[in-house]
Amino acid sequence: MAEFTAFVRRLLESGEARLRAEPALGDDESPEVVECLRAAFGDHALDVAGPALDFEPAPAVAAARFLAWSCWFLMHRRESSDEAASRLVMPVPSSPGDHLSADVTLRFAAGVHRRARAVSPQDVLTRRLEETLRQWPLSGALADIADAPGDLGSHPGLLLLFAERLAARPRPAWLVGPIGPFVELVFARRGLPLPASFSA
Repeated sequence: MAEFTAFVRRLLESGEARLRAEPALGDDESPEVVECLRAAFGDHALDVAGPALDFEPAPAVAAARFLAWSCWFLMHRRESSDEAASRLVMPVPSSPGDHLSADVTLRFAAGVHRRARAVSPQDVLTRRLEETLRQWPLSGALADIADAPGDLGSHPGLLLLFAERLAARPRPAWLVGPIGPFVELVFARRGLPLPASFSA
């Protein structure tokens, strides 16, 4: 099994990220990686209520690459900041399917962010992780980032999942917009008080 495919499979099966060399997705393994991510998306989507969402291969693969490089730079902090900046790139989400497809692997980036910030809050890895997790807020809801996120859209199932994740880490700037009614619902179900700054 090729190295990048092995990374993705291990991550999805056990939550473990292991790299023996710089992450590189070979042309010959692209179909296998896409099918692996597609299968994981099928399981992941079972937890999302509302209209069915389509798997989007491009953001799913981009997120897997982003996570792999984030893990690599976490362990190789002396690598060039220019190289890190050029590798740690994600596209802009354009649909609910994009958000959920990327989340298959990008949700693990919250753990990388916690470790990166503990080592160096201002280096390029930490900053790129924060920028990306704010831009992809479904995954970013799992991270401890105070600054306001980007737009998640209006898909009710994604907003509900987003609110469920925020219940564990409520942050005022993340509890605004169309998320309001879902926050009220989730917090009420869990018997949690709404944050003092909350306004639906």
